[in-house]
Amino acid sequence: MSQPNQRFDANLVRLGAHHLEAFASANADVLLAVLTSGDGFEVASYPANLAMTPKIAAMSSSMQALSEALTREAGLAKNRNLIIETDSGTVLIVGLAGTQRLSLAIVAKSGELLGKLLWASRNLAKKLETSLQK
Repeated sequence: MSQPNQRFDANLVRLGAHHLEAFASANADVLLAVLTSGDGFEVASYPANLAMTPKIAAMSSSMQALSEALTREAGLAKNRNLIIETDSGTVLIVGLAGTQRLSLAIVAKSGELLGKLLWASRNLAKKLETSLQK
C-alpha cells in the first residue's frame, strides 16, 4: 500500500500536516487529527504513522458521505459536521468546502469541551480551505 504522501500532491500533504500539527498543539486533548480524501485515504495526519489512522480515515470518509446523504433526504441544507460523543471522548468529522472532496476527522479525549472542539475544528477547516485555494 502506498504511503499518503505518495498518493497525493506533495503541497497538499505538506499544508495538511502543518495545519494539523498546529491544531493538535493548541488543543491538548486531541488524540488524532486526520485530513481525509473523499475516497477514504489519509492525506495527512497528526501524529503521523499511527496504526489506526488509515481505518479512521476510511470510516470517517464514509460517515461524512452518509451524513451528507441523510441531510439531503431530510431536505436540509448541506451538512458540514458529524459529531459522535462517547463516555471516553468525541469524534468530530468536518467536511471541507472546495473543489476537492476532503474532510477532517478529529478524535479527542473526554476532557475536551465539545463547543471548543467544534469551534477549533471549524477554524482549522477554514484555514485548510484558504490554504488549498492558493
